[in-house]
Amino acid sequence: MADAMSTNAIPMRQNEDATLKFMRARQRTYSVAEGLLIFQILLTVVVPVAGAVMTLFYPGLRPHFAALALIVLLLDTVVLDRKYRKLIKHAAKLGEMFDCQVLELPWNNFVVGERPEAEDIGAAARAFSKRHDDSNILNWYPVAAGDLPLALGRIVCQRTNLRYDSQLRRSFGTIIIVVVAVVVIGLLIAGLAQDLNFTAWILTFAPATPLLSWAGREYFRQRDTADLLEELMKKARGFWDRALAGSCDTDACLEESREFQNAIYLRRSTSPLIIPYLYRIKRMQLEDEMNDAASNFLAEYQARQARA
Repeated sequence: MADAMSTNAIPMRQNEDATLKFMRARQRTYSVAEGLLIFQILLTVVVPVAGAVMTLFYPGLRPHFAALALIVLLLDTVVLDRKYRKLIKHAAKLGEMFDCQVLELPWNNFVVGERPEAEDIGAAARAFSKRHDDSNILNWYPVAAGDLPLALGRIVCQRTNLRYDSQLRRSFGTIIIVVVAVVVIGLLIAGLAQDLNFTAWILTFAPATPLLSWAGREYFRQRDTADLLEELMKKARGFWDRALAGSCDTDACLEESREFQNAIYLRRSTSPLIIPYLYRIKRMQLEDEMNDAASNFLAEYQARQARA
């Protein structure tokens, strides 16, 4: 690896218009999925909580809100969640097209399937550009990765995907637990204040069933995804160490990076989204961490080159 070319085209490729088209389409698709996620939250969190609170003051509404909760639960499970997951898979394919172009990786038709249609990509990219400029999608990967040989720069970028996502999911999982705890404790306190009997307790909590179902599902999905991401990060570190030591030639490193990309795609295509506002809040912090990590990897490479 020490004899490899000392720079690569990652910083340039990621900002080319033809490549950014994939990222624009991806962001648009995620935006639609996020809108559906917010609608899910309104149906499964806001409406049930409002119903549970109202039944404390209007007991005659309890059977009606219990029936409404069942309808919401079925709608979420049978319709909304399926559409939501389909959008996530499509966005993952668009992200894969971006990564293959930027990181010079071959497309894996067996794992990823067929590429999205050009017409669909163009339509989604134009829809994105009508509302946004490219400022938030430029330099998607750390510029420092461009000062490494391609095989090493590729690993740094792939690891970046994992770290960024893992931290966001841990934070979202914590928010879910806090929200559920506040709602449940609030209903318990209100029930005690009204001295409800057992049947009234059940009917009061029944409207909150969709909330508990959604929260449990999302929390464990987010936690399981974060655990998987952190496991992949450990493997990325081992891959980096082997590549830095020259244990794999160019072709072998490319093959292993493609296998690593398979894991990244499968994670993207099956993992739930987080609320978009959390990303905006934590973006600056996570981008600083991303650039710090890339600089550290670059320093490792330069130190090894100096000893060679």
